[in-house]
Amino acid sequence: MRFQPIFTQLLPAALALAVVSAAQAAPTISDGRRLYAPCVICHQPSAWGSTDGTIPNLAGQQRRYLERQLSLFHAGARLDTAMQVVTAHETFANHQDIAALANYLSALDTNPNPVKGSGQHLRVGEELYAHICAACHGIDGRGESANRIPRIAGQQYPYLSRQIEAAASLHKDFLPPEMTSALRGMPPQEKDALADYISRLGGSEPLLDSNRPGGAH
Repeated sequence: MRFQPIFTQLLPAALALAVVSAAQAAPTISDGRRLYAPCVICHQPSAWGSTDGTIPNLAGQQRRYLERQLSLFHAGARLDTAMQVVTAHETFANHQDIAALANYLSALDTNPNPVKGSGQHLRVGEELYAHICAACHGIDGRGESANRIPRIAGQQYPYLSRQIEAAASLHKDFLPPEMTSALRGMPPQEKDALADYISRLGGSEPLLDSNRPGGAH
């Protein structure tokens, strides 16, 4: 644990160096794969993020949503130390480069087996999702390109839990008030069920298994 502060101090420098290297290596025509190079440090080569919930999955995300978020980070309107270090580079002042990176990420294969919850209250999660989330994010959780609504299907369960809690605590910007209002009054067990259900959307396994104890409740 004593090495953690050193890592925290070195991460921004490593990210900045990676951004400069990727920009210098980029060809005349924007190359999303090269532009993604500095992101690999946190988001992994697969862009599936981290299993502990600190880093989100970007693979298969809606293209226009990614473009919007990268622009917000570059402008300083959305705050995150690592992302602001990366997007502070002049590369991200060029919309063509942002679009190339977003196109690359949106075309990547999604994680076929993200971390999931206990599966004990999926019926509750299904009902909550249908009532709160499906109208915007879609029944399958794939989001909506035209309105820049993100794909949430297949995100890691720990990440979804963190984001739901942050939204409920009004610690996330740019969220519709109806979403934060619904989540704010939700008991912890229901938040957990919702995160668990969303993590299973888009997978090949049945969402609800009536033969599993508690699976249909």
